[in-house]
Amino acid sequence: MAESEIDMRTYLLNPPSSNDVKYIREGRCMQSKSSWATIWPPISLGILASIARTKGEVRFLDCNVEEMNLTAVLKDVEEFDPDVAIINTAFPSIEFDMEAAAAIKGINQKINTVAFGVYFTLLEAEGVEPYEGLDFACYYEPDETINELLDAIKNGTGYSEIKGLVYRENGQIITNAQRPMIEDMDSLPVPARDLFRNERYLLPHNGKRFTLINVARGCPYPCTFCIANVYYGKPLRKHSVKYLMNEIRDCVKEHGIDHFLFWEEVFTLDKKFAFEMCDAIIDSGLGISWATTTRADLLNRSLLEKMKEANCEMLGLGIESSNQEILDNVKKKCKVEDIEKGVRLCKEAGIRTMGHFIYGLPGETAETAAQTMEFAKSLDLDYIQTYSAVPYPKTELGELARKKNWVKSERWADFDLTRSIMANDSLTPKEVNRLRDKSLRSFYFRPSLVLRQMKVITSFKHLLKSLNFLDWIFIKRRRRSQQ
Repeated sequence: MAESEIDMRTYLLNPPSSNDVKYIREGRCMQSKSSWATIWPPISLGILASIARTKGEVRFLDCNVEEMNLTAVLKDVEEFDPDVAIINTAFPSIEFDMEAAAAIKGINQKINTVAFGVYFTLLEAEGVEPYEGLDFACYYEPDETINELLDAIKNGTGYSEIKGLVYRENGQIITNAQRPMIEDMDSLPVPARDLFRNERYLLPHNGKRFTLINVARGCPYPCTFCIANVYYGKPLRKHSVKYLMNEIRDCVKEHGIDHFLFWEEVFTLDKKFAFEMCDAIIDSGLGISWATTTRADLLNRSLLEKMKEANCEMLGLGIESSNQEILDNVKKKCKVEDIEKGVRLCKEAGIRTMGHFIYGLPGETAETAAQTMEFAKSLDLDYIQTYSAVPYPKTELGELARKKNWVKSERWADFDLTRSIMANDSLTPKEVNRLRDKSLRSFYFRPSLVLRQMKVITSFKHLLKSLNFLDWIFIKRRRRSQQ
C-alpha cells in the first residue's frame, strides 16, 4: 500500500469496566472472568485490527490486561486522535462498553464509534437505540462489514449498501440487509498478535502463554438455548489445515506461544479434518499443547488416541444435564449413555475433561439438578463449568421464556451465564442460582478431587491461581446470599 493511502487512524478497544470486573467477550463466550481464573486474548478484535491495518494506522488496547480504567483510556484515545473507534461488546458488559463509546465520542464528535458482538446480533436496532454515543453496530460476524465500513468512512461514501450494519442517520436508526456468512474462512487475516500483550495471557495451571485459534465457525445442532448457531450460522465453516498450521507456527516462532485453545463448537464433527489436523501438528515437530471443545457423542477411540498423540491436553464437553427429558426439551440430540461413553473414552485416552452444565433449563427441578450434580461427580470429570440458562433473543429458549413469562429482568446486562434471570415451571431465578453455586462447591470440594489437583500443582504461582479459583467460588456464594 502506498504511503499516501495510509491516512486512516483506527482505535480498537476491549473496554474496561467501572466495577473492576474483567469480561471475556469472544463470540458466544460472554461472562465475567473465566472460572479458570484467566483472561482470553480477544482474537475477534485482533482480526479486525488486521483488517484496519490495511486502511492505515491502528492502536489496539485490551483493558483486561492493561489494567487501565476509562479515564486512562480516554487520555490514550485523545493522544492517538482516531477517525474510528471499534469497541468489543458483550451482554453482561454492555453498559460499561457503551459508557466507553459515549465517552470516546465526547472527546471529539468526528470519531466514528463502532461496536460489534452477539449483543447487536440478537438485538439489532433495539440494541443501538439507547446509546446515542454509538454511530454504527455490526450484527452477525463483523469482519467484512467492518472492512467495508472503514472504506466508506475513509472515502466519504454512504452506508446504505453495507450489509450487516446498523447505523444512525438524521436521527433515525437504519438496519441494513443481513450479510451472508463468510464462505472462504481462509480469506480472513489472522489476528494481529504483534499488537497483543501476549506475555499477559497465561494459563492458570502452568503459567504458560496461550492464545485462541479460531478453527471454525458455525454449529449445525439445534440446541434451543445456544447462540453459537445464531451468531455464526448453522453450516460449519472451517479454516484449512494449512492456514491453521501457518498461524500456529507464527505463534510459536514469533510470539513464544505454544499452548492453544482451538476455538470452535464441535472439533470432532468432521473427523477427517480432525485427523488431518492432528497429523499436521505431529509432523510439524512444534511440540505444542492444545485443548478444544466438542460434543461427547462425537468421539471415538481412534480419534481420541490420535488427538492424544498430537498432545491434546483437554476436551471441553457440552453435557448440560443428566436428565434425558431435559436434554430432549432443549433439542440437544444426545443420549445420556453417549455422554457417559464419551467421557470414559477421553479418560482411557489420557485426555482431561471439562464438563459444561446448564441449570434452570425447561423441565429442571431441584431433584433433577441434584441428580446432575451427582452425575458430574460420577463421570469423574477433571473440571466443570456451570451456567444458568439465559433466555437470549432469537433463540427458541428465549421465545419460550417470554411466552411463559419466565424472564424476570428487562436489563440486558443481566443476561449473564453466571447469574439467572429466568424462572421455569418449578424454579425461581434465585433457586437456579443457588443450585448452580451448590453444584460447583459439591464438585470441587471433594477430598479425592482436591488431592488429584494438588498432585499437578507445579509452582507457587499455580498454587495462588488455585486459591484464586476457590475465592471465585466463595465470592459467587456471597453474592447469591446477598440477593
